[in-house]
Amino acid sequence: MKQMSRLSTASLERTQPSIFDEPIYDNDLHQKFVRWKEKSGTSLRKLAPMLRRSYTSVGNYLNYKYEGDLKDLERDILALLERKEGQGGKVKKERFCQIPVSTMIWEVLQTCHERRKEGSVIGASGTSKTWTALEYQDKNPGTILITASPTRRSLSSILHAILFRVGGGGVNTKLDDILYSVIDRLKSWGRLIILDESNFLKFESFEILRTIYDETQTGFVYLGTPKLYSRMRGDRNYDWDQILSRISIRRAVNEISYEDVKIITSEISPGLAKNCVDFLFQTAQEPGKLRVMVDLLKKAVEFHEVEGATLNLNLFKEIKKLNDF
Repeated sequence: MKQMSRLSTASLERTQPSIFDEPIYDNDLHQKFVRWKEKSGTSLRKLAPMLRRSYTSVGNYLNYKYEGDLKDLERDILALLERKEGQGGKVKKERFCQIPVSTMIWEVLQTCHERRKEGSVIGASGTSKTWTALEYQDKNPGTILITASPTRRSLSSILHAILFRVGGGGVNTKLDDILYSVIDRLKSWGRLIILDESNFLKFESFEILRTIYDETQTGFVYLGTPKLYSRMRGDRNYDWDQILSRISIRRAVNEISYEDVKIITSEISPGLAKNCVDFLFQTAQEPGKLRVMVDLLKKAVEFHEVEGATLNLNLFKEIKKLNDF
């Protein structure tokens, strides 16, 4: 094995007992829950009262660190998914719109997957990065999608998340043992690992991911906001050079085009009046971009179908004002 990166073995050994000691997670249920959360956009603060648990407890469960009665929590999660989605917690799949911006993101994912390269897609929130990544994972089941967050950003949490997704288990008390296990399982697999919201990752997490890439030639794609690239380019003590030099394909999502909006509106509400499409296009240029625009469109369509409201420009304006979009 090649020499490990700048992270020393000694530093990797300083950790708490493994999350895999006991209890054992129901991985299928965990993945369904994560997927539903990401698809629905439900925040931790909204999830906590739904599950009658604290904000911290739900976050710990998502990061495989829950210390309470796991089986009891899993029963409540399954019940929640059944209420929200039905069919035993099966996540309903929304129709994916192959818009120009998602096509660009897809090409980065596919290139890094097939050629075992590292890539990045930088764009503001709501520019279909997560949406496209979820669809790519659907079409390529071996793809590993990990979403970083304020509670999942450290070297330890990222390593644990990857190991769990490649079928790791048993007793691991040292992070270097976990790292070697991840490397061993990823060699020759030809998988793609997508790090969504990677602007949250600590520098040490990028370093360990670089080690995994060097040892396994697994494809990696970093999805994040412009903050990620500014961190990489703005720190001129050269620590980031090793990371940047391995990213062979980069794309920036700077704008949402009228064609993007037109395709989505045609899919969700065929025949929508042009002034409504124009209004939605203007909304897609604001903070939140496509995510907010699609949410606004779906709320208007729901109002139209349930309440019988006329689907016109006034309805869109009223909903946008009431919901503070």
